[in-house]
Amino acid sequence: MPPAKLKASYIRHRGLVRRDIEVHSQWPKTFGLIRKDRPGWFVFLYLFLTVHGFPAVTLFRLQSMMYEAGLAPLATFVSRVNSFLFGVTIGNEVRSNGALLISHGNVVLDGWTTLGDDVEINPFVTLGISNSSSKPFELWGPTIGNNVNIGTGAKIIGKVTIGDDVRIGANAVVLDDVPAGSTAVGAPARHFPRKPGPGDLPWEPPQE
Repeated sequence: MPPAKLKASYIRHRGLVRRDIEVHSQWPKTFGLIRKDRPGWFVFLYLFLTVHGFPAVTLFRLQSMMYEAGLAPLATFVSRVNSFLFGVTIGNEVRSNGALLISHGNVVLDGWTTLGDDVEINPFVTLGISNSSSKPFELWGPTIGNNVNIGTGAKIIGKVTIGDDVRIGANAVVLDDVPAGSTAVGAPARHFPRKPGPGDLPWEPPQE
């Protein structure tokens, strides 16, 4: 394994972890659980010890770093640890190009799946390969755009593309492409232009 390859992989994933910290710390900082002047190491430890999904995302970063550096057995071991401890199962071919937020466990990401920046995955979500009778078996998973929220229990199956600023509804089963700026609901899912709602507003502390 060339040291340069490991170093390049480390630098790439260090930047991704910083984006993960930024996204995960928004809520604690908004509600005063973390002072905004805290150093990065403090924020990382706070998130790792108190925010349920953050350790799973951090282990995924370690897994990806090992795999890209040519250490596939170690990457697979980290994946198994993540599945055992947090109920998050992620294949070695899954790639993330930005901040990732996994709310809780019972998540499966498999196949040649690519995630954009600022992707939020809720519990009981599956992103993976297709093996249904209506589609040929393939190892491709979905390509997810930027600023995408995938609701609880949703399934995105096969080689489909999810555009930027998309919301996938709870328990939706997505088998076809979803254009940018859409909401997809139903099984099989249908999409329609997304209208901004209360969830798109910035977080604000509760008024006393």
